[in-house]
Amino acid sequence: MSQERKLKVLISAYACEPEKGSEPGVGWNWTKQIAKFAETWVITRANNRASIEDELQKNPVTGLHFVYYDVPRWLSFWKKGKRGVHLYYLFWQIGAYRLARKTHKQIHFDLVHHLTFGNIWLPTFMPFLRIPFVWGPIGGGEHIPKVFRQEYDLKSKIRETLRDIIGASLKINLLFLYTCKKANVIIAKTIDTARRIPLQYSSKVQIATDVATTSRNLNIKYNHDLQIISVGTLDAWRGFDLLIKAFSEIVKDFESIRLLILGEGRDRKRLQKICEEKNITDKVHFAGHVNSEEYLKYMMESTVFVNPSLKEGGVTVLFDALSFSLPVICLDVPGASEIIDEECGIKIKPFNPEQTINDLSKAILKLANDSELRRRISEEGKRRVKELISWDKKGEFIRKVYEDLPILN
Repeated sequence: MSQERKLKVLISAYACEPEKGSEPGVGWNWTKQIAKFAETWVITRANNRASIEDELQKNPVTGLHFVYYDVPRWLSFWKKGKRGVHLYYLFWQIGAYRLARKTHKQIHFDLVHHLTFGNIWLPTFMPFLRIPFVWGPIGGGEHIPKVFRQEYDLKSKIRETLRDIIGASLKINLLFLYTCKKANVIIAKTIDTARRIPLQYSSKVQIATDVATTSRNLNIKYNHDLQIISVGTLDAWRGFDLLIKAFSEIVKDFESIRLLILGEGRDRKRLQKICEEKNITDKVHFAGHVNSEEYLKYMMESTVFVNPSLKEGGVTVLFDALSFSLPVICLDVPGASEIIDEECGIKIKPFNPEQTINDLSKAILKLANDSELRRRISEEGKRRVKELISWDKKGEFIRKVYEDLPILN
């Protein structure tokens, strides 16, 4: 590839919004990093337009261009919130591909990169542009052992079973196999997702999380009590039930300790019922959805961060916890395992619910009783954020991925 001009990159990012976490934050932060070294066009939802243009007006980004598309109302009237999002996404991908093909005729892109949604079993039609194609980071190949599903409600059990079926069907999914074949690089979030890629395409796989964070100089703690914090959508696989049960075993050892859970979701009623059964409703606070200022305040007030997720452990809040100098306890599952080591946290192997609950309670008790250990782990977490998992490091990674594409050299 000639060095006389910048790469021209087209990105498919269904989710892409500034000042957001999860997939929207992934879409926004990756595209900002890519625009540092490439002329970057992003196809995203028209629904994201207002927040994107408002941010770009306040903080312009040279070389970053957006093309907006949404599914026509007559084809999406049934979508409400997250209901029907996967079918809507399929229709969006079809329309986005048509727009991408039209835009490619005008711009003549050097490569196309499907960024979000980053899920192995959700389709993308960008390989049909027949130019160098980068896919990912993608996840969705993770699996929850059935022993942990026994207390899930019926809907959650059905969802996990459907995910198992979909995962098994990838072997005969023609669009998935075509995408693997046409991809020049496949970026997998976890080793479990990497293993889903057929053996003949495994040489294309690189493993990297999709999320990162920024360093923060935050040393002030407003709350002198012990506060355990956990963050995420209240879905069964997030493991909040394991955390609540573990917390209930140590409450008696501390007069001023509480568990704070940020997030909302379908599993909230079941979690609240567990709190009632354990007689700890006065010690567990469900804060629901919070804004960025509330999130900052809660994290700064907390003592220990616990991520009990049974899969997809590499989430934004895990990085945030390190940047907020919080010692981390997490389950030793793909994603979290690559982020947290013995220097900046405690990892617990989940073999079955009883053992996991017991080990979680021991880990919380260990950190709660040892302020010096918390301090050492916190310092290591800050170093790890600065040296390994900043957004700038993510930008360096994807730049090298592009530069190493043989077809561009």
